[in-house]
Amino acid sequence: MVEILSRLQFALTIAFHFIFVPLTVGLIILVLVFEIKYYRSDDQRFKILSNYFSDIFLINYAFGIVTGIAMTVQFGTNWGNFTVVMGEIFGSPLVLEAILAFFLESTFNGIWFFRKNQLTKKLRLIVVSMITIGTTLSAVWIITVNGFMHNPVGATWDGTQMVLNSFAELVFNPYAWYMFFHNHISAILLSGFVVLAISSWHLLKGKEEDKEIFKIAARYGSWTILITAILLPLIGNSYMGLITEVQPTKINMIQGLQTGTLEAVVRISFHIMVGLGFLFLGFGMYTVIFRKKYEASPTLQSLYVKLVPLPYIAIITGWIVTELGRQPWIIYNIMETSAGVSDVPVAQVWFSIITITLFYAILFILDYVLTISRIKKGILPRDGGVNHE
Repeated sequence: MVEILSRLQFALTIAFHFIFVPLTVGLIILVLVFEIKYYRSDDQRFKILSNYFSDIFLINYAFGIVTGIAMTVQFGTNWGNFTVVMGEIFGSPLVLEAILAFFLESTFNGIWFFRKNQLTKKLRLIVVSMITIGTTLSAVWIITVNGFMHNPVGATWDGTQMVLNSFAELVFNPYAWYMFFHNHISAILLSGFVVLAISSWHLLKGKEEDKEIFKIAARYGSWTILITAILLPLIGNSYMGLITEVQPTKINMIQGLQTGTLEAVVRISFHIMVGLGFLFLGFGMYTVIFRKKYEASPTLQSLYVKLVPLPYIAIITGWIVTELGRQPWIIYNIMETSAGVSDVPVAQVWFSIITITLFYAILFILDYVLTISRIKKGILPRDGGVNHE
């Protein structure tokens, strides 16, 4: 029971954390694109778009930090045996994630939040570039650890724990890099969809003076969806080739060669993810090719607003395939999931699940209220817009 509850809690926490992580990872790249356009062209519209969407990024970045801290606590409370075994593997990547990534992005996020309108074009571009690098590095180090759990390389099992033999092998684990690119491009697709949905809302219900600038944002969102929807299956196909070599049981689950409840969940999740990927490709192609029709179609604009959950569903189902597909192993072919749990009372795990669920529900409400409020305010004078009051 402790194992089941601990796995349930981890699934709940990481799924909730993934509301914020892909959006911030992808959205900062679009903000960087707007900053590059502003730097090269001196077109104030791109400065306005950068300021506007960076506000949405900062809100979700803050909540992502809080949910991430809460998520890591359970490694000590619910997965103590796993943490002991993985100590050497966790150590270096997570220290580097804190020093090279978290401090970098946090420092420059502070500069951006308090001083972005006082910075020169060049400094604005440098600051956003540093935030983007920090956010990307953070993802690299986290996925390095997760990739090891799927394809343990550069370390040996001494009977009690994993002993790191080659940091280079750990970092350049091909499984981790396929995971990184697949996840990162998925995050950019999600952010493109969010930008398109926000722009669609403003074309439907926003201030009249904001509509022209959100047509530009919609165009960038559409191209982002199209490009990433093309790249994802190309990378995914190569990724599947590696999985076939490293985790053949996962492929068997996906192909229906193994039966059972767990296997069915993996197989169905995979087909949902792939099906949504083709749907996104269709959305991107239509909106790019028939841009004028989109701009004149309230029905299509309303549809994009309502379909924002779809890229989140695609990412979560992809995560389900990745993580459930390696069961019963927590470290593939080395340590079973059941061996990784802490020896704690069932009541303690129930208490933590209930507490974390309530805590996350409050965070979700706060994030939703703040994000929707900022979206609906549209372009503000501090973004570089005109004060119409």
